[in-house]
Amino acid sequence: MKNIWHDKSGETTGPDKIAAMLSRRSHNPIEKMRRNLRMELLIMIVMVGGVAIYYFIAFKSEYSIIGWAYALLLVLFGYYFFRKNRLLREMQCSSCRIKSNLELQLRMLERYVRFYLLSGTAIVPILFIFLGIVLYHKKPALISKTILYPSSTNPVWKFLLAWLILLIVSTAIIWVLNRGYVNKLYGRHIEKLKQLVLQLSE
Repeated sequence: MKNIWHDKSGETTGPDKIAAMLSRRSHNPIEKMRRNLRMELLIMIVMVGGVAIYYFIAFKSEYSIIGWAYALLLVLFGYYFFRKNRLLREMQCSSCRIKSNLELQLRMLERYVRFYLLSGTAIVPILFIFLGIVLYHKKPALISKTILYPSSTNPVWKFLLAWLILLIVSTAIIWVLNRGYVNKLYGRHIEKLKQLVLQLSE
């Protein structure tokens, strides 16, 4: 692997050898991450877009605000996809590859993945709170008697405690699942690239 990047000055790289590595798509960690990213985009379009369309047309559009929330979520992910895919594409550029650039791009990629992990976890409690507020205003009679809403029989402390437990438990579960998911799609491939850069420094 050390021979993939070779530089007489210790800084520039051998474009022909880099191109040879990048052409082996099945073993290229960057290409694998790009495939995973495209797969995620497709899943998001189908699932999140489908939910948004459903709330736009169901219930006589009474809950269209939920549709707009999911549509905004899809737009934000689309922007994230564009930025991350552009970075990965730049990392495949053999003609402009130098070791310092690769290290900088790796750090940027790690920040993207870290942000994705944190935001993907935080979106769950945010959606819970948002949906709770919407239901409280749209269907107060339907849910006002549950422990998740204050009432004459449900004091504020009990209502807050119920929400706190719900948010902590759900966030913890999503964090564990999301961490394993993100590591499988991106984390392990980033580690392979970091090992490669480390070997170049030897």
